[in-house]
Amino acid sequence: MKHYPLLTASTAILLGLPVPAEAAAVAPVKEDTTPQSEPVPVSPGRELLRVTNDMWFLLAGVADLKSADAAAPRFSALVGEASKIGDALLGDDGQGQDLEALEMLHYHIAEALEALNDEFRSLCRARCYGSAGLIKAFHKSVDAGMFDGELVAELEMPKPPMTEPESRREIVRLKRLVEPDRVLLELLQSVQDAKSADLVVGRLQTLSTNLQTLLPEAAVVNRDFSASTARRAREAYEPVASLLWGIRSEIVRIAGLPGYDGASYDRFSDALDSVYEGLGDTHTAWFDDVFDASFRSDLDEALHENATTSN
Repeated sequence: MKHYPLLTASTAILLGLPVPAEAAAVAPVKEDTTPQSEPVPVSPGRELLRVTNDMWFLLAGVADLKSADAAAPRFSALVGEASKIGDALLGDDGQGQDLEALEMLHYHIAEALEALNDEFRSLCRARCYGSAGLIKAFHKSVDAGMFDGELVAELEMPKPPMTEPESRREIVRLKRLVEPDRVLLELLQSVQDAKSADLVVGRLQTLSTNLQTLLPEAAVVNRDFSASTARRAREAYEPVASLLWGIRSEIVRIAGLPGYDGASYDRFSDALDSVYEGLGDTHTAWFDDVFDASFRSDLDEALHENATTSN
């Protein structure tokens, strides 16, 4: 199962990273009376993690036009910092660093970048709430090689609603998602340990293949239903939404099962990864409503509690 551990204020403090003002305001700080020594140089890797973390906090706080406009200058500055750090990383061979600590740093960077990419994608879909400044900054970040250029295609003017025939076909497709969602929920509910997880791998693989036959027409992706079919579309989505929320809960529950972070669950996790991607491809606009930042936070918490208990 793909997961996105999000860097919290406490994590940032433990890593020695700067904490955003909002988090620092509530973070307890003990007075340091020890003699001050010369500052230790920060590695390019830690700098990249800091900048990525700052970007995530910044974009996660964008919720409307006003906050989008306010975030644009800072985002542009962080993109500039990231570009300079990228140049420094090319000359950093990691010699003299503890291997285990270096691997953990790389892990945190990869996960933080994935979480940042998700926030970037979400704001692209929202067209940055109409903020010309943030849209311009997003384009510059793609030019700098930080994000996939395909994502900013959604920053263009909103597409016209579906035609009546397109809307009707999409409602039919939406209703067909109920059955695979129901099957997936039942499969996940049956997983109680590594043995039962292994038993459903084959069916998950089949389900992943079947989902590929339910992809939406490329022409209707990210387009609204026509006015006359909007109500029927909402009614068709209600059972799908209920199942998706159940699937979300089961994924978090399974992530907290004893030993889930071990090799005995690898085959199951790989199969679930594939199904999860299929859900994103077939449920399009509705997917992010359920599998949002709070889902990633819940999943990360379950995985970390699992790892702590296992150790």
